[in-house]
Amino acid sequence: MLFRIAQEALTNIERHAGARRIALSLSSLRGQVVLAIVDDGAGFDPEGVETHPQRGIGLRNMAERLDAIGGTLDIQSSPSGTTVRASVELKA
Repeated sequence: MLFRIAQEALTNIERHAGARRIALSLSSLRGQVVLAIVDDGAGFDPEGVETHPQRGIGLRNMAERLDAIGGTLDIQSSPSGTTVRASVELKA
């Protein structure tokens, strides 16, 4: 699941962000696996994209995939870049 999230985020960066640098990390934190993708691209308005019917399909798909397994998606964006953070609880 996290692979698909990373794939979609990287595709969005390539298509829309104009980023020069991208950092991807995968870590465990307080019983969760956390995937973070950070870029220095142009940024966007996550709320505006979320409510537009023809835009943000990839972002909605990421959120739905994570929701299906009890995970969360957090997106922070500004004109200096975007951070996509996906968190999923580790199963024992």
